[in-house]
Amino acid sequence: MKGISHFITGVAVGTFFPDAVHAAVAGSFILVLGGIGGLLPDTLDFKFARFIEEPDILIDPHPEQFEAQKIADEIAAGIDRVGATHKKQILKCNTMRLGPDWWQQYSIKFDTQNGEALVQLGPIVNTSQIPLPESLRVSPKGRAKIHVPLLPTYGDFVTVDIFSGPSFALEWRNDRVEIDFIPWHRQYSHSFFMALLFGTLCGALFFWMDHPLYVTAGLIGAFAVMAHVLEDQLGYLGSNLLWPLTKVRSTGMKLIHAGDAIPNFFVVGTSCMLIIFNLDRFSSPPSLDPLLYWGGLWLPFPLALIYFFVRKFRADVLKRIPLLAQQEGDLVAETQEVMDA
Repeated sequence: MKGISHFITGVAVGTFFPDAVHAAVAGSFILVLGGIGGLLPDTLDFKFARFIEEPDILIDPHPEQFEAQKIADEIAAGIDRVGATHKKQILKCNTMRLGPDWWQQYSIKFDTQNGEALVQLGPIVNTSQIPLPESLRVSPKGRAKIHVPLLPTYGDFVTVDIFSGPSFALEWRNDRVEIDFIPWHRQYSHSFFMALLFGTLCGALFFWMDHPLYVTAGLIGAFAVMAHVLEDQLGYLGSNLLWPLTKVRSTGMKLIHAGDAIPNFFVVGTSCMLIIFNLDRFSSPPSLDPLLYWGGLWLPFPLALIYFFVRKFRADVLKRIPLLAQQEGDLVAETQEVMDA
């Protein structure tokens, strides 16, 4: 789900508590805790977790001496090493900054069908990822053979250009090497533990402020985080719900992709309607007719969602894309959204 979807869902969670609605009308920021909780898991990942990761294989190319073949050889050798030792390795690809607003782009691809690591130099782009026209030319390419079997994963080129580059966990699993994109994402931050921790902190903050709604504040914080996690579970890649007891991200329900427009439209629209409805029903007296409100005004949202799922089912039957490839695709899209923000 998009960030705005998680945020507005968290706020909607808070409006289910009558005392929180009344406190918000009186000027309290208690409903804001829901929005913060809705954004918290991804914020922890993209603003903190990715910066403390320690890579075992660091790709740090120089823009004036870009050696595509050397990089491809280094990536392939790292994957072969995991196959030989069965020990996890973290591969990190640094970006190439040319100036305050210019970056040298390059791309890498793990060709699981042919067992190859591919690398190619791209154009010079600005921070908005708009290429410099004169840099669009035939660029050096590298291709290196991988000598161990790979699990099917994201099949397209992963672009490395602005800010911080991507990382991959190379792990031996089921007699093959799995290439796990951004392994630091959806781990501890997307767990029951984080929901409990954030809820406890929210409650403690309101208790310290001598606010009578400290229990409600704790519940809003915890449920907002859980709402984010549950929304993510609808996708192809789940979360590490039982961290720290488990180390592996679960498989999601495979219903939507993180960037799908209609499901995000449904969540944002439904959450906004829930906020308005809850604010009204906890006022005195309520003015909205529930039957007209949900039976009429809300109707376009589920109809759009049904249309989406019908089209998706037909497309999935034709494409038959491997699950791991769809999971990694979700991560690529989600990461790109945060990097572009």
